[in-house]
Amino acid sequence: MTLPPFPSELSAALTVRAFGRALAEFACKTVRAHGVQVWAVVGGSLVAVGEEGRGLGLSDGTVAARALAQGQPVAEGMLACLPFGGGVLEFVGADPEGVEALSGLTPLLTLALEGVQAREVRRGRGRVAETVEQLVRRLGGSLNLPEVLTATAESAALALGFGRAFVGLFSEVGEAGARTGEVFTHGFDEAFTGGIAVGPVSFGQLVERGEVILYERTRDAGTPLAAGLAELDPEVALIAPLSARGRPLGVLYVDSRSPGARASEDDTWLVLALAEQASLAIDNARLYSTETRKREAAEALREAGAALAGSLHLRDTLSRLLERATALFGTDAAGVYELQPDGRTLTIRNAVGLPNDYVLRVRAKVGAGVTGRAVERREIVVAHDLTREHLGGGSRYTRQLLAQGRYPYRGVVGLPLGTRAGVFGALTLYWKDPLPLGEDDLALTEVFAAQASLAIENARLYEEELRREREAAVLLNVGRLLGEDQSDPALAEAARLATLALNAGRGLIALMGEDGQMTRCATFNLHAPGPSELASLLAQLGRGPRPLTRRHALPVAGSALIVPLRGDPGGDGPDHLLGFLYADDPGTEAPSDRVLGLARSVADQMALTLTRERLLSALARQEARYRQLAEGAHDLILSADPAGTITYANPAATRLLEPLTGPLIGANLLTLPTPATRGALHAAWDAVNTHAAGGRTEIEIGPYRLEVRLSAMRQAGVPQSVLAVARDLSELQTLAAEIQRRGQALEAATSRQSELRSYLTLFTQAQEEERRRISRELHDDTAQVLIATSRRVARLARDLDGPQRARADDILGDLNAAIESVRRFARNLRPSVLDDLGLLPALEWLAGQAQTETRLEVSGSERRLAPALELTVFRLAQEALTNVDKHARARSAAIRVAFEEGGVRVAITDDGQGFTTDQAQARAQAGHLGLIGLRERVTLAGGELGVESEPGRGTRLTFTLPG
Repeated sequence: MTLPPFPSELSAALTVRAFGRALAEFACKTVRAHGVQVWAVVGGSLVAVGEEGRGLGLSDGTVAARALAQGQPVAEGMLACLPFGGGVLEFVGADPEGVEALSGLTPLLTLALEGVQAREVRRGRGRVAETVEQLVRRLGGSLNLPEVLTATAESAALALGFGRAFVGLFSEVGEAGARTGEVFTHGFDEAFTGGIAVGPVSFGQLVERGEVILYERTRDAGTPLAAGLAELDPEVALIAPLSARGRPLGVLYVDSRSPGARASEDDTWLVLALAEQASLAIDNARLYSTETRKREAAEALREAGAALAGSLHLRDTLSRLLERATALFGTDAAGVYELQPDGRTLTIRNAVGLPNDYVLRVRAKVGAGVTGRAVERREIVVAHDLTREHLGGGSRYTRQLLAQGRYPYRGVVGLPLGTRAGVFGALTLYWKDPLPLGEDDLALTEVFAAQASLAIENARLYEEELRREREAAVLLNVGRLLGEDQSDPALAEAARLATLALNAGRGLIALMGEDGQMTRCATFNLHAPGPSELASLLAQLGRGPRPLTRRHALPVAGSALIVPLRGDPGGDGPDHLLGFLYADDPGTEAPSDRVLGLARSVADQMALTLTRERLLSALARQEARYRQLAEGAHDLILSADPAGTITYANPAATRLLEPLTGPLIGANLLTLPTPATRGALHAAWDAVNTHAAGGRTEIEIGPYRLEVRLSAMRQAGVPQSVLAVARDLSELQTLAAEIQRRGQALEAATSRQSELRSYLTLFTQAQEEERRRISRELHDDTAQVLIATSRRVARLARDLDGPQRARADDILGDLNAAIESVRRFARNLRPSVLDDLGLLPALEWLAGQAQTETRLEVSGSERRLAPALELTVFRLAQEALTNVDKHARARSAAIRVAFEEGGVRVAITDDGQGFTTDQAQARAQAGHLGLIGLRERVTLAGGELGVESEPGRGTRLTFTLPG
């Protein structure tokens, strides 16, 4: 194959990449390959500078690098590489003869590449050096970052002769690419808002490979890059990376909208050189800015710490804390959340910039949302954009706002506030835009939170000490005041002290008497409330102090508290209510836990003092009562000191003993008895003085024999006095004899009553037997005789005619009526259905026989009862229905039988006129003994009778019988 002619455009190429493109096109045609790729050494690395054709995906540069290193052609599969000077020609599917023919041109190719590289270096160095020098002079060592960025954009636009340029530093970097923050421009008509987005492909080319992106409208139309630059609408554009110390900083963008504008390889190198120089200046400015900001932050933190330490009151400390936080970090709002006693809820204690609804309605949960997570983890929690990071809301209200898209903040930082006593709560910072703080700023927030925690700790310790001192002073003054005097002025002064101690505007103390009624009420800055208002407050009392809403407080109060005064003045136990303490204020802020705790202590001190005074009064009354009892007692009561000298004797002892012994007061108890019983008294005296138990003995004084009980009054185990109670045994003996006599009489009466009941039982049984006998004789004898007679008369009537037959028929009718009457009388005496079928059929028959419409109702498990019990139930029901028919004037009645475990209960009810107790007694006195007979029959059967009746509402008789 003949050597192809060397193309002249190769020697005239201005850049290495132009040389590579021309060489690839020439070689592909010459060797008839599928594809050709030209490699060249640029900056010490082998890079592809030109390509033509297809199949180039088979190459990754490995074969080309091996051919360049070996200095000779290398073939591998469909790839073949031909090295020349500082470059390599790589073929895909080439004709081997064509490759061999082209190898003859390698010396020329080497010379042409070296010439292009030399021209590029000469031209690039001068222009690049001059442009970079101009930029350095323009910056003049400035460390002002906005000034550096503005100068870089202007220098790049002027150096390239393009119309526009901008510099943007990255604010967000991630897998999806990057986004700049504020953009500094030159030549643009409008300022940029919202930053510039850099996609992942462009970000990889710019940052990871350090390459410049070249855009040309005619070449790149329809590409993703063109779509991304559509808003800028450039004719040609160059985008260079800004990076320093291996960290991406941002991008330098230069473009031209002039038709036909083009960018050369030199322009690419120039933009890259400007970007490198600008990166150094930007990095220096940022470092200086960071150091300046650190110094300013340190100074600001020092000032903030001094400001926070300047107040030892928690409210002022929290206000200063929010003020400093807003100024330091540029927040739109900030709030201090306080952990509630339940350990699960956080409420906003102080806030700046937060809406009122937000402050009132937010109740954050520990572990939920930014604030809740910060408290639970005890570390900073950051949400750069809460609407995207799905951290959720700490309360139901914030979750509703997030779900509706109405949450006003995007950047949120939660910082825990801890003390030695535990977590106080959290400081939460809010921004309406995404979080503007960097890592250094976030570290600064943590230092600030630590300072705030220390200030809160000091304030709480100081306020706790003040609270204790104030509480101790109030308790001391209230206790001393009420202990000395419990008059109305003293009570009013106690109300004033308690109200001021509770930081309230008005207050009152209401006391109750022993009957549970309000007796006294002392007020401070408050008109005395009426009984209805006091009753309303009394209804709000609980076990301890509790806040009251405006609805339950006295008029004009915005917030209030009430606490009961409880003690044990009357021996009713610790929950005896003495009254209550009430305090209110026009403000709407509810009393804090500290105020409620102080209220409890003040109320306890008041209750203790009031209880002590009431106990002393009760003790005096009790002592008077005991003295009255002793003075009126029939027993002899004497009190003696440990030596036996009598110090007190009641009138009974004086009347009985002084005629025999002389004056008792001052005499010795041990010398009073006669010598015969003196030893027994001495033994009892020794026993009561040496043992805790009392002593007991019998002594004789003159004609009296006395039973004496001795008991010692001890203090610290030592007897202080001895109490002697004596009783004349002669009276007891007389009383015992009387009791015995009356007991014997009662026993005889009981025996007679038992005999009477036995007689009545036997009489009832005999009566039932007699009824059964008479019923049987009427049925078997009399009824049968009448039936036989009626039949004879019937046969006689058939034989008669005329008037005689009519008279016979009349006689037959009378006989039939007599038969029916005899049968009915026999059934009433003793119905056979009771003996044959049992109680229930008998009661059903009885209901059918009653004049008043009567129904039978049965409940429970039906069973046969003892014959005697069934007879008793039947007679009771029969007598009850007879009374209904005679006296009730009822429209209906009912028999209800309930079979129960261990017995039967029968109720007879009617809707008649009823009666009162007085009416029942009057009927009994008139000789109507129906109820008395029923009660007696039930008692004989061992049961109970219940009677319920009201005039106009009917009567109910209930028989409860065992069996």
